[in-house]
This record gives sequence, structure tokens and C-alpha cells, in this order.
Amino acid sequence: MSKLIVPNSIIIIGATLYIDGVQFNYLQREYPYIITASTIKRFPRLDEHSLAKTVEIIKNLQSHSAIFILAKYYDKLLSHIEKLENISINYKENGVIATINNYSLRIKKIAPFNKLAESVYKSPINKFKVFGKEEELQRLEDELEKHAIIVKVLPTWYHLKIEDSIGEKILIEYAKKSSIKILPIPSVTAALIKYLKAKNKTISFAESCTGGLLSFKLTKKAGASDVFNGSIVSYSNEIKKQWLGVKEETLKQYGAVSKECVAEMLLGIEKKANADIAVAISGIAGPSGATENKDVGTVFIGVKNKEQTTIQEHHFCGDRNFIQEQAARKAIEMILYLEKDFFEFF
Repeated sequence: MSKLIVPNSIIIIGATLYIDGVQFNYLQREYPYIITASTIKRFPRLDEHSLAKTVEIIKNLQSHSAIFILAKYYDKLLSHIEKLENISINYKENGVIATINNYSLRIKKIAPFNKLAESVYKSPINKFKVFGKEEELQRLEDELEKHAIIVKVLPTWYHLKIEDSIGEKILIEYAKKSSIKILPIPSVTAALIKYLKAKNKTISFAESCTGGLLSFKLTKKAGASDVFNGSIVSYSNEIKKQWLGVKEETLKQYGAVSKECVAEMLLGIEKKANADIAVAISGIAGPSGATENKDVGTVFIGVKNKEQTTIQEHHFCGDRNFIQEQAARKAIEMILYLEKDFFEFF
């Protein structure tokens, strides 16, 4: 967006961009003028109604405007805009700058991350958390297009609000032919607490780059005191050594942002807190801290229970807060998968 022209009117197309509070906050940080706009219109998807409405707004622009639109809708919207009379368009990498009625219009395409009830209509449940491979969830998103509000929590974790019986049928049939996991729950962290309590298990965290965010996510839910032993926010290497037992040679050879360091953080918090499940996170949230071999957004996350340990390397995009949020979400997702009984519990 030009620094000289600030839009007064904004259109947001795609539920992910404004229903998921963290992603919308990220959008606001990237484009601060969003919160100062006099008019903000929101459309969950680009169906025929919202397309017609958007085009009509554009034809009658009375102020400088901006449109934020999910990338999957971008080409369709642009094909209609290009047909408008008296419009000049300058094509950019991630959108266009157009002029109509002497007003500036910026269109920005955004790519955020970017047991099923027997019947939605026989049950009040129509909200689901869905987990699976990224490509599987993208196909599900395409099939559900007009029959659900879809919010991407992560590329591998969606929140669905089924809107009609067709959407219900699509979800049921897709579950049969794919490996996706579906939970009819309003909150994953609340469900995790319920599961841990039923299994008589405790959990503890060792956090570095997330600074206690994972602990906050769990403890803001009622019942956390029954399962959460505590956490250590080990920001400095000295604290990692003193409180978690990370070896000096490990830090020298591999660095704090490494699989090896996280492995020792897991052992340290497991021993300190006497927890059944241990989680450790160490990474580079930015904006500084990148090295020759590790970019901003590099995060190692480890989860350990009595049976097994998994440590994953991730590369998240966004600003500092967004990277921290994604890391905490991914850690929760990893806990669910490591606990083999979790998805069958609900």
C-alpha cells in the first residue's frame, strides 16, 4: 500500500483473515491503517453474492479503498474487476493497484497458513477441529467451499463451522476416504485438559522463544491446575544449563536453537517437574537473532511422554508475535499426536 494514500474503506474476503483473532491481529500489525478505516466490510467467502457486492462497491468508489482477499479467490475477483469500465490497473507481485473514479484501489491477496456427530441437525454440534496432512485439508477446503466457514489454525489444523446438511455429508464422506482426524470440540486446549485428567497424566513445558505463551494457552482454561505441573521459561543459555541441565558442550557445538538442545531441555523439564508429558521449544522469533545457518522463524519443538519422544524442526513466517503463536499451536498439535489415545477419546 502506498505510504501516501491511506484507504478509508476496506473489504476483507475470506473467513480465515478475520475470524482467527491472531491472524487478523497480524494483518493489523502489517497494515495498521485497517483499524483506522471508516468502513470495514467482511465476507466469509467469494460466493456470487459477495462477488456482486464487491464489484458494485468498486464501481461506485467514493474513497480510497483496499481489498484483502484469500489467494484462492484472487483470480476470480480480478477477472471481474478487469471488465469494469474506466478502470486502470497496475499489476504487482501480490496484488494490483487500480484507479477508478479518481480513487485508489489496492487489492492484496493473502495466503495465511495460511468422532463426528451422527448428524449435525440431530445434534447442536456444528463446530469441529480437523487435523491432517496439509494437502488433504486443502482438498477438504475445496470440497466444502460454500458449505462451511473454514479457519486455518495451522496448515495442518483447521476449525470448521458446518453450515448445512451438504457440508455435513461432505465432511463425513471425506473422513472415510482420507486420514484426517475430526473432533467435535469447541476448544483443543480444554479438550486436552479433559483428556489428561481422565488419563491421570500431568504435563510441563520448557519454553524459550515462546516465552511462556504455551503455558498461558493451557492455564487460561479451567481445570488446568489438575494436569499442569508448571513450566520453565529458559531464555538465556545460562538458565538452560542451570535449571534444565543442558550441557555446555551441547550449546557450543549445536547452539540453543537445535534438536540436541531441545532433547536435553525435554529431559530437564521432565525430571524437574516429574511430568508424564514434557514439551520443549527453542527457536528464533526475530526480528533479530538469525545466523548463517538458521533463519528467523526456525523453531525446534520437542514432545516426550513415557513411551516415546518426537522433535521437529519448523520454519514459520511472520513477525515475532506471529512466529511465537504458530510455535505454540504446533506444540499443542504435536502433543495430541504423541498421545495415541487422544483422537479416540472424544
